[in-house]
Amino acid sequence: MTVNHPRSGAPCKISPRGASMIMRKVRDQPRTTRQDLVNDLKRAGTTVSKKIISSTLRRHGLKSCSARKVPLLKPAHVQARLKFANDHLDDPEEEWEKVMWSDETKIELFGLNSTHRVWRKKKDEYNPKNTIPTVKHGGGNIILWGCFSAKGTGRLHRIEGRMDGAMYREILANNLLPSVRALKMGRGWVFQHDNDPKHTGRATKEWLRKKHLKVLEWPSQSPDLNPIEHLWRELKVRIAQRQPRNLKDLEKVCMEEWAKIPAAVCANLVKTYRKHRESEKTPEWQKTAKYDRKLFGRYGSSSGIDPAKLWPNHTQLEEMIAEEREWNPPLQVMLKNVEAKTKEANAKRLARETLVAANMAKMPKMVADWRKEKREVKQKLKDEKARRERLLAEARERFGYAMDPRSPKFLEMVSEIEKEEKKKRKLMKRRLKEEQSHAPPAASSADSSS
Repeated sequence: MTVNHPRSGAPCKISPRGASMIMRKVRDQPRTTRQDLVNDLKRAGTTVSKKIISSTLRRHGLKSCSARKVPLLKPAHVQARLKFANDHLDDPEEEWEKVMWSDETKIELFGLNSTHRVWRKKKDEYNPKNTIPTVKHGGGNIILWGCFSAKGTGRLHRIEGRMDGAMYREILANNLLPSVRALKMGRGWVFQHDNDPKHTGRATKEWLRKKHLKVLEWPSQSPDLNPIEHLWRELKVRIAQRQPRNLKDLEKVCMEEWAKIPAAVCANLVKTYRKHRESEKTPEWQKTAKYDRKLFGRYGSSSGIDPAKLWPNHTQLEEMIAEEREWNPPLQVMLKNVEAKTKEANAKRLARETLVAANMAKMPKMVADWRKEKREVKQKLKDEKARRERLLAEARERFGYAMDPRSPKFLEMVSEIEKEEKKKRKLMKRRLKEEQSHAPPAASSADSSS
């Protein structure tokens, strides 16, 4: 026989089924707020606070995080990224060392190129030492084109004005090919650039073909797959430490810091690129039927999903019905919950009113006792003041001058007087007792008179 013994601590306010409902809601809608969950549980008949919701989510391994900013991907983009990852999944590391990575970036003069943390007190938040100066629109910016490989950084070029296909081909001729020769890429190297229209135009493709350059096939909307993004981050952090004051100084600092980036950093970016490619494989949360339904509902037949596989089976339907009943109970159940809560609130109100009435009935006696206590304290202080004045007068009479009540002589005199008074009280008590013992009883005196 199983016996439930008393457990330490307060009982959990959310049942296991309620916790699983919360987890399903958060998994389906990660942007759900704690107040939304509180309202959903309240409709289901369970009243909890936001703190209880937070502890339940933490107990299941979830915590509130900032949503990551990622490129907007359509189903075609997702499929292209997965194809790229699967096609190059087994490529050896040596193949990636032959790739010359390239991209453009914008560098702002007073932009927040890096995050600065300071040690300060709360009141010192606007101290100039604890702030980062900013200007409107970043104070101006420059556009840079750069390239790198596992052997180090290539040339860095500032783009003046609006870049078109002709300017891009000129940049490649003046910077890409010299960078390849300077880094000694050798034969069989591969050029990488994204699918910007200036990069994929007919004239640019013809120029690349004439130069016999092998181009890496690249999925659209995939800047996060390019390891040069990490190199741009490194460059912006270095620039923020130099703090250039104008655009000319900014360009000079960019060139200097780009050349200072160690080749080991570039080699490490390429070496760890395989890990980033593996992360592009289909994640577990995209392998569920619920995700397929959501994708088909948003993009229809262009999602490539067979609608025949989307209908739930009998078990799933029962779970959905049970969950719907739990989250959105029938009207009768909701009315019963409201009635029970109303009765509970009325009982609490009645108990509180009874307690207040009892306290109000005791109020006159409490006020009288308080006033009596105040009178006794006042009389005690008055008696103590009179005693003090009497002692000071006796000391003046005995010693012939006024004394400090804190002096040893005065304290010694007070001790002697207290002893004398105590002795007098004892004598008076003894004399009174003797008089009572020698006095004849009242009854005998009455008999004698009769």
